Amino acid sequence: MPLPRPAGYRPRRQLRVDCRRIALAGCLYALAVLVLLVLAHHASRTPGELLPTIHPRFWALVIGMAGFCGAWGETLRQISLTRRGQPGAPLDERGDDF
Repeated sequence: MPLPRPAGYRPRRQLRVDCRRIALAGCLYALAVLVLLVLAHHASRTPGELLPTIHPRFWALVIGMAGFCGAWGETLRQISLTRRGQPGAPLDERGDDF
């Protein structure tokens, strides 16, 4: 468990998008889907029969899409952390942040 922050401590604002975190999120999502696909493939086996073959394009498509979704989600999170303006500042008269 981390130690509590000192009184009056304000964390620094993030100024740039962290590309390493985006790549890591994409890799983690792709790895998680790979594990789930392997487990689902083995669970789909009928007793007394061989494992059905799955086309490699299907594996690549599903793993690639999962990696893209992980990277996309982390990209949006990183962009939201680097938004303009002060944290907690009121919205302007039009109702948006810009």
